[in-house]
Amino acid sequence: MASLGSHANVWDTCLQLLRRQGYHLEVKLADEEDEDGLDAWLAEKDGFTFWADNPIELLGLAAVYEDVRPEEDRPYWWSAKTVRERPDVREQLVDEALAVRDARVAELAARRERDPGGWEAEIRSAFCLAGDARHAAGHLRLPRAELRRVLDDPRLVDLRDEENCGTDV
Repeated sequence: MASLGSHANVWDTCLQLLRRQGYHLEVKLADEEDEDGLDAWLAEKDGFTFWADNPIELLGLAAVYEDVRPEEDRPYWWSAKTVRERPDVREQLVDEALAVRDARVAELAARRERDPGGWEAEIRSAFCLAGDARHAAGHLRLPRAELRRVLDDPRLVDLRDEENCGTDV
């Protein structure tokens, strides 16, 4: 479980950190008539301007600047320290996450065969702890599509009923 996550309650901490690092901060408010409009958060330092949809993203952009420390604003200055290798880090992390997810699906399927009572108890417990299917899938570390397949089991049909700690997936 993350001890710090991306949430609006972290925004002021990010903005204060940027100020301590010498950034001039500004927010451009979205047009009130634009339903989907987002405020734009800006930070400026040493002639470089950064903009983001929220202060957490803004802090991330400033961290890139602080790491690279470009002498001038040239195209793609932010990638000066980026190593171009394949697969890239994002692809590696996604591949790792897919492998972990697939292993968890296989692990739960194997438990169903090996220990049906324990398998059922684990799923029921996740539903009762979570309160809804979306969060139960998270507790079980399963994709929701896989949880829907699991709930097709006749032993678990009642979990689709909210009165039994379940809800539609």
